[in-house]
Amino acid sequence: MHRHFRGSHFHPQIANSLFVAAAFVFLAGCGGFVYPPPTIPEAVQKEMFHVSDPIALLTFEPGRTSGHIIGELHQWPLQGSEGIPTGNFTYVGHFTVTTKSDEDGMPAGAEGTRKVYFHEQMPKQDFADVHEYSSGQEAALDSISMTFSFRENHKIVGVRMISQQKSARAFTFKERKIDPPKDRDTADTLQGEYSPEFGGYVLRSLNE
Repeated sequence: MHRHFRGSHFHPQIANSLFVAAAFVFLAGCGGFVYPPPTIPEAVQKEMFHVSDPIALLTFEPGRTSGHIIGELHQWPLQGSEGIPTGNFTYVGHFTVTTKSDEDGMPAGAEGTRKVYFHEQMPKQDFADVHEYSSGQEAALDSISMTFSFRENHKIVGVRMISQQKSARAFTFKERKIDPPKDRDTADTLQGEYSPEFGGYVLRSLNE
């Protein structure tokens, strides 16, 4: 997921923020005091610390024998080459837990399916509104295989999701008919923290 700075030049905003932060550290070391402390813009923090935006929500049904995953799809092969904007695909998946951990009984593996949808005008994604993720044109049906690893008393989860396209449907983009590829396999590595607000794990991609 680590993003590398290109060349030897920092973005001016990043360079300025780093300078302010360095100055604060220098003053603190010299006994100086700065109030309020300098702030680093959120966009710069994400670049500096390689923090990506949430792209998926993983939830388990009571008993943790099944669950759902909704999210944005960032690995569609036609993006760019057909003029399709990045991030205009979402998915809604359902899975059944197939194995559980011998240590704590938490889900360890699962299998299921997910439907992929194309949005010509991408709606604002809201994990509280699952219907937004399935409001586009259905583009593909995938089989999914997932493995889970929990830590910090089940507050953090790591997810490895392998998908294999089973079928596809043509969709429309700017009045053009787009035929999806017949074969498409993807692998995603995700990590997230449990959110009481959404009743599931808010996931970020480790692929990017």
